[in-house]
Amino acid sequence: MSSPPRSSSAPLPRQRVVPVQQRSRLKIESILDATAGLLAEQGMEAASMLAIAERAGLPPATVYHYFESRLAVFAALAERTMAQVDDELARHIERFASAGDIAAGPLLNHLHAAYRQAPGYVLVLQALRAEPSLREVVRASNQRIANVLAHVLQERTRLSPQRAARVAWILSESCEQVLQEALVAEPEVAAELMQELVIIVDTLFRHYTTTE
Repeated sequence: MSSPPRSSSAPLPRQRVVPVQQRSRLKIESILDATAGLLAEQGMEAASMLAIAERAGLPPATVYHYFESRLAVFAALAERTMAQVDDELARHIERFASAGDIAAGPLLNHLHAAYRQAPGYVLVLQALRAEPSLREVVRASNQRIANVLAHVLQERTRLSPQRAARVAWILSESCEQVLQEALVAEPEVAAELMQELVIIVDTLFRHYTTTE
């Protein structure tokens, strides 16, 4: 299933160089680790390109060799975090499905906790929300999870592959919207949002697995 068309916003900031050698990949990882540490410990203003370079133990020119701006570094950090969390969530979904029990509570609460605990992610999220062009990073994450959910729906329901993909995409996009709000909300509000989301997802899943 193709995703809805991308908006006409500015191009997504990307790495200048895609690393091939292990040495280059390690430099990228050190830059992202340094950025996450600065964000978690000192906040957004502290994460300048010069500070990132100093924290990573690299010359500023090396950081600029890989990234055009700190926004590009933030985008790469967000992509790395989302990919890691998505991989773990996909394993959880498959395990629950194979056990015959899809319960939204443990899955969604785990997802919320994983993102909240990822160093610097909530601050990066705030930067992403302020930069519409970076929405593509989130959409790619949503599609990865939608692909896993579509597979589960095809196994557990009589939905056609096309309809399972459509339902899975809607669920993934909807959950992401609530999750992002919960991540930047006060703890009490976040808990209430997640509680309502669990009820909605459980209800929808029961509908598709029992009536379709």
